[in-house]
Amino acid sequence: MLSVHCGGGKCHPHALYYGSRQGITPNHTMLNLSNGNGKLANDTLIFNLPAGKTCPGAMFCKSFAVVDENGKRKIQDGEYTEFRCFAASSEVQYDAVYNNRAHNLQLIVDALKNGSAADLIHDSIQHNRTRKTAKVRIHESGDFFSGAYLDAWIEVANRNPDLKFYCYSKSLQLFQGFKLPENFYMTASYGGKFDYLIDAGYFPRYSKVVMNDDDAANLGLEVDHDDSHCFGEKPFALLVHGTQPKGSIWGAAIRIRRAANKFGGYNKKNRQSVTV
Repeated sequence: MLSVHCGGGKCHPHALYYGSRQGITPNHTMLNLSNGNGKLANDTLIFNLPAGKTCPGAMFCKSFAVVDENGKRKIQDGEYTEFRCFAASSEVQYDAVYNNRAHNLQLIVDALKNGSAADLIHDSIQHNRTRKTAKVRIHESGDFFSGAYLDAWIEVANRNPDLKFYCYSKSLQLFQGFKLPENFYMTASYGGKFDYLIDAGYFPRYSKVVMNDDDAANLGLEVDHDDSHCFGEKPFALLVHGTQPKGSIWGAAIRIRRAANKFGGYNKKNRQSVTV
């Protein structure tokens, strides 16, 4: 596979990578990244880890996929779960999603042990990026589970100043010890163990999951549907979506919105492109 090496904080041009995936068998030593989804345009590379299992700061949304004695996957909610993580549900529903995220975690853990995590992430991004790639969404599923792992992503952002890296995180305690590059945008995610750091004013840009538009308005928050608020300065709201536990008030809120022909979930038909 083609490779680009960086030195002194600068990287060689990425032209060798454009179109490099055509006709090439997937390299199992590379991380899996995708281009866009039902919410984000194809100019965004998305990297994921297993939901819940890699989210040490999660509380109210903590859910994860487990395999039972019959080899079947099911959702397990955390002790304090109020609404279910949509990403965990996807791992139960789809084999490829579950396997790809497990693959990514194993490669990351191994690379952290030998000190090559930043190289692994950087090379995987170059392998998957296209001429249109402008942004990298870190963790549509999963979170930063250690300082060493966060440090690897910070190094990758420094190596790629032409890309905007962004994420939501509940691992807020980790970010207090790092200075983020100008092209690295972290939105603190409310509803976790470290909310007190948001309340104390350390993270002025944060997101909060709500049931409907009225709840967001009552909090004085705009609702984001395309991640554009991740590049602003103000807090914002996200509407709960995805499969919820039977009898959940959050699931009822989703059904009420759908019945009123309001937002019920993301798909490519209602996807918006973000320019930053």
